[in-house]
Formats: sequence, structure tokens, C-alpha cells
Amino acid sequence: MDRLHDSPAYPTPGATPPGQSRLLEAVLASMGEGLMVADDHQHLVFMNPKAEFILGMGPTDEPVIRWPEHYGLYLPDKVTRYPSERLPMFRALRGETVNREEVFLRNAERPAGTWLHVSSSPVRDETGSVRGGVSVVSDITDRKGAEDSLRSAGEKYRSLYNNTPVMMHSIDRNGRLISVSDRWLSILGYERAEVLGHDSVEFLTPESRRFAREVVLPEYFKTGACWNVPYQIVKKDGQPIDVLLSAIAERDASGKVVRSLAVLIDVTERKQAEDALQESEKRLRAILDNAPTVFFLLDTQERFLFVNREWERLFHRTRKEVAGRTVFDVFPQDIAEALHQANRDIFKAGVSVEREERLAHDDGIHIHLTQKFPLRDATGMVYALCGIATDITERKQMEVSQRFLAEASRELVTSLDYETTLQRVAELAVPVLADLCVVFVRTETEPLRPVAMADRSPARGASVREFLQRHPPDPAAPHGPARILSTGSSEASEASMGLLDPVALAEERWAGVRTLQGRPSIGVPLQARGRTLGVLFLVSPAPGRTYTAAELALTEELGRRAAVAIDNAQLYCSAQESIRARDEFLSIASHELKTPLTSMRLRVQQLGSAVTASRPLPMEKVSKLLEVFESQLQRLSHLAEHLLDVSRINEKRLTLRPEELDLAELARDVTAHLGEQFQKSGCGFELVALEPVLGRWDRLRMEQVMLHLLTNAMKYGAGRPIQMEVTNHAGRARLVVKDHGMGIPPEAQHRIFERFERAASRNYGGLGLGLFITRQLVEAHGGTIRVESEPGRGAKFIVELPPRVPS
Repeated sequence: MDRLHDSPAYPTPGATPPGQSRLLEAVLASMGEGLMVADDHQHLVFMNPKAEFILGMGPTDEPVIRWPEHYGLYLPDKVTRYPSERLPMFRALRGETVNREEVFLRNAERPAGTWLHVSSSPVRDETGSVRGGVSVVSDITDRKGAEDSLRSAGEKYRSLYNNTPVMMHSIDRNGRLISVSDRWLSILGYERAEVLGHDSVEFLTPESRRFAREVVLPEYFKTGACWNVPYQIVKKDGQPIDVLLSAIAERDASGKVVRSLAVLIDVTERKQAEDALQESEKRLRAILDNAPTVFFLLDTQERFLFVNREWERLFHRTRKEVAGRTVFDVFPQDIAEALHQANRDIFKAGVSVEREERLAHDDGIHIHLTQKFPLRDATGMVYALCGIATDITERKQMEVSQRFLAEASRELVTSLDYETTLQRVAELAVPVLADLCVVFVRTETEPLRPVAMADRSPARGASVREFLQRHPPDPAAPHGPARILSTGSSEASEASMGLLDPVALAEERWAGVRTLQGRPSIGVPLQARGRTLGVLFLVSPAPGRTYTAAELALTEELGRRAAVAIDNAQLYCSAQESIRARDEFLSIASHELKTPLTSMRLRVQQLGSAVTASRPLPMEKVSKLLEVFESQLQRLSHLAEHLLDVSRINEKRLTLRPEELDLAELARDVTAHLGEQFQKSGCGFELVALEPVLGRWDRLRMEQVMLHLLTNAMKYGAGRPIQMEVTNHAGRARLVVKDHGMGIPPEAQHRIFERFERAASRNYGGLGLGLFITRQLVEAHGGTIRVESEPGRGAKFIVELPPRVPS
């Protein structure tokens, strides 16, 4: 209390009378909650006994920000130390009021831990300035335990209620649903929000609803129980089910029913079984009549006695129309003759037969798997023939498709030359799926290059190949191969579009190719590992023959398998190229690392010889030897740094630290440090930086980009002038480095930006990493780099950067 009164944080108009001070002390000491007061310097100035008891520790000289460590304060997860800036007292000292913050305390005196509620408020003087803070601390450990026990008991009850294998629900005194079990919801198909609060009888059939309101419920609310009441309850999809309901009531102190618990047992299957026994004959007839397969009966004269509805649906004749007629009256002559021969053999032999039969449907000939067997009377005489037929056209097509895919798969794995493989696949697709099959593959130079083609007419196929080479599909076409490549989605068309340029087809020389116009087509993407590698395009054998969904699915599967073959071939080639690059790199690295080491070894030998001979070397010679050492060590350092940058790039650890930067000023600083190197290389240098080029980039990484490009220009510049230009261009920063050296062949201009690659021979030294690292650094800034060059006429590297690094 002395500290409380003596603290300058609490000025008072006059001294507190001794009697009032003792009274205040007694009040604070007898409080049922802990009280802590801190001044505006974060020092504890008062703690009552209850606070000491709750915390298990007395007052401390530690500032407020150290209280979490001192007293052992944690977040509710019991693991994370309470952040000082979120501590209620700390927040109160900043003028914030905190109510009932939950804190977990654990220290040497309270090893089991204690749950606290902490409320804190700022203490202000007459001017409103914060002069301190006060925290009220309550021990809520017992209450938390009770809440956890209550929650656990509730969870057990809910688990039992929801996991019981029968339906259960509860209603209030007004008959409204107040809870339903998970089983109730799953059987009836409702969500809980759709039923709670509704009258329980709403879910009954009208007849059961009247029975419940008029008979069952009045009696139930009198007696408080009912047993095995038969109801029909309606599922969400409208289907009624039969249940037996039993319920008991819960009453209040006055004896009034406040709620009830009902159990509903589904007896639908049992009732259906009873109905089935009563109507077995009728049901059997219905099954025959409504079977999804064709069912028919013929007498010994092969006249129709009965056909089911599926037969009527397929052949558009009613049973009345065909009764007493033969197959010759119903089917075409060629089909009827085959059916007649089979039927006559069955009557003659009296044995069952299963055979495939061709029958005419609206969309053409279908294959049926028909089981035919004789029916005998009590004497054993055959009096009828029964037939059950299943349409297996799709299954037959599937078998053909599976054989086709199996053969295509064998072809796809026979070679890693994917163009040869795809040509064989295209030939397999003709004529099974198409009159013409073209396979396009995306390349670096051509978005749609036809790599494989097959046509039912080889002569026309050669013309189509020539036509597509002269007039490839328009990359911007809204239909056809271009759209499939851009969207990655299949396309089926009644008249193929986007494959053949209609304007170019008008020439007389393409008369044979024009016969493919207007035919249905299917195009599917060749996709593997999330990439669209090309397009498989089929043209129908005839204008009127449209492709079915099954054929589309088959073509898509063929496309997927072809794409995997392409991807595997490309991966194999890439792997071979990587092995070649690795071996070349190891050879180059060995050479590059050995050269400075050899040079330094020779100098060490010279120094050793001089020491052995006890002949001091002139300082000028020692200085030159040290210069050689420094130069070779710097070379080794550059090689190591290049390898480290590649490692960071591979592991995605390349980080940028952007800052406001003038690229023109940076260029002047970088080139100023390269003056001596320009002189040694014999290359004149010109920097064009006429205006500030402002942006937000990583200074060190941009220095690295400039150094790589300039040292590269010096290496290959053949002692000729080098120019670097830094400008603003179309809202972006542009950096251009131009030399007049040996130049770069067109075929190498893309490759030089890959790791371990160089446009020139290894005689120029280096690991082949400079331009690869440069490209990675530029792209990390959201920029681009490209080269313009002709052999013998120098090279120009162009870097373009956005004004800010993308986030």
C-alpha cells in the first residue's frame, strides 16, 4: 500500500486520512479476486494477497513486458508463451480496456497449471493521461473443469443419440421437432436445418397425419407414452416408408409434458415382403413386362404369344399388333431368315441355346445376346419357346475398343522416336475410327506441326500432308486444332472446322482434299503431366456418320496414351541431354578449376626454390607472384559463386531484397570498377545513360546481371568496342549490352541461356553458367532477356524489367 500511495503515477489533491487508508487496505486484502497495479513505467506498485495466492508468486521488480516469463503466462493452447504486447496489463498501459481475457498460468508453484480470467483498465489523471494500469485476476480452473466435464458428457450423449442404429427424434410440448438423430436424417434424406422447429406430423402421409392428430397425440399427452404406433413417414424425395413409433415423455415439476423422446423403427422391408407374398403373381407379371431386357414367347409355329414393353419400345410394335405373327411379318427378310433357322433348331433339338443375333434398331444394326430355351408342359412336350435378349452392342464396341487400345499401346512403347510411333497410331485409327487422322505436336517454333498422318486413300493423304505444310491451321481459329490446343478440351463437330483453310482449298489442285469438307470430326488434346503437348484430330469416313460419345471417349483415351508416349520420349531425350550436359560440365569444371590451381602451384614452386636456395627474391617479383595468386584466387571465387547461385536456383532459395534504385546510376558505378578489365581485354567501352531509370529492384542482383553481360561481351568481343545502354522504354526499364565480336548462331541463341551451355567452344573458358544465372535473376525480377545476333556481326543482349519486383 505504501508503494501505491508513494508512486508519482497517482497524484492526489491531499493526503489520504490514516483511517481511510487502513480501510482501503482491508478492503483490497479481503477481495475474492486478485488485484495488480502498475505505473506508467511498467513497474508493479501493488499486488493484493489474493493475486499472490492465485499466481503462486509475490510482487516482482520485473517490468510488465517480462511478466509472461516471470510468472509463467501462456496462451490458451498451454504451450505458446503469452506475447508481451498482448498482455492485458500492457494493453491497459497503452490506454486499452480488456475484459475477461483467458490466460493459462504454469510455474514452479503451480506446476499443474491454473486458468485465469484477466480484466485490465488504464488509470488516468485529471487531464486524461494514462498514469498506470490495474488488472483484476480470477481463478477459473474449477469452472473450466466443470465446463469440460459437461461438454464431455454432452458429447457422449450426442454420440449415443446420433449413432444409434434406429431413428430418434424429440418434440416439445407443442409437437415441434427440437432434435433429430443422424440416422433419422440419413434415412429420410433431410438436412437438420430443414426439419428443426417444424411440426413432427408434417413429415407423415396425409392419412398418418390425421391418425396422429386425432388419435395418437391426444392420448400420448395424457399418458406420456405410446408404443408401436404404425405410421407412414415421407422421405424428402417423396418416398413413403413404414415405421413403428414408440415414445416416452419428460415432465416438469407440475407434471406437464415438456418434451418427449421417440424411437422410430423402419418396417418398410417387412411390410413390402408381406405385400409381395400377397401379390406374387401380379409382381412376376410386372417384372416380365417391365424388364430392361427384351423378353418374348413363340408358339411351336413360331408365332408371337407375348412380348414385353422393352420389345415394344425397341421395335415400335405393340403386343397386340404382333400377336399371332411370325418373325417374317416383323423383321426384314435377311434378319428374319437367320432368326427362323435358330428357332427351328431349338424346337427340333429341345435344348437351350445362347447366341448373338443381329437386330435392326432406329440407329442401325445392334448385336443382342439372346438366350432361347424351350418350355415344356406336364407331359414333357415342348409347347413354346422363350427368349431373353440383351443389347450388347456397347460391350462389343468396348471389346473392339479395348483391342484397338491394346494394339495402340503396344505400338506406343516400341520406340522412343515418338514421330514414328505416332505415325503407326494414326494408321491404326484408320479405318477403325476415321477416314483421316492427323496428329499435331506443339514445338518451340510451330504451335501446330503435323507429325503424323494417315488417310484411307494414300494419294489423298499425301495431298493433305502437303496442304497442311503449305496452309497450317490458323492459330487464332475459334474451332479445330487451334482451339483444342489453347483450351485443352476435346471438340466434336458435325462438320469439321479449323483444320483445312477453306480459302486455300478453292484452288483446283486441292480437289481431292476438298472431299473431306463437311464431315463430322473429333479433336482431342494430347495431355500429360498437366501440359497440352498436341492434338489428335479425326475426320469421319462419311458425311452422315456422326461420332458417338463412346467413340469420343475412345479417342480421348487414345490421346492420353499417345501423350504419355510423347512425354516419355521427350523426358528420355531431356535425360540424355542432361547427361551430356553433366558430362561436359564436369569436363569443363575440371579444366576450369585445374587451371588456376596449376598456376598457383607453379608460383609456390618458384617461391619454394627461392627459399631453399637462400636467395631472397626481389620485391617486384614477389609482388607479381602475389598478383597472380590474387587473380587466380578471384577466379576460383567466381567459379564457386556461380556454382552456389545455381544451387540456390535449383533449391528455390534465390531471394531478392528490392530497394528504390536508379539503374542508370548503378550502371555508372559498375562500369567504373571494370575500367582495368576493359583495358586488358582491349575493348573500348561506351555507357549511354542519359536519364534516371527509377524502379525498385535488388541492387546486388542487378549488379550481378550487368557484370555477367559485360564480362561475357569482353570474353567474346574480340577486342572490339562494347556499348551498354540504360533507358526507360514503354513503362519498363531496358538494359542493352552490345558487342561486335564473333556473334551467336541462330540455333544456339535459345540454348545459351541454359545451364552449362556456351555458344562458343570451351577455348573461351568458363562453366557456361553466367547467362543461365543472368536469365534466372532477370526472371525473378519479373523481367525478360533475349539476344539478337548474327554470326560474325556481334551480339546484342536486351533486358527489360518492370518498375517493381512482382510480389
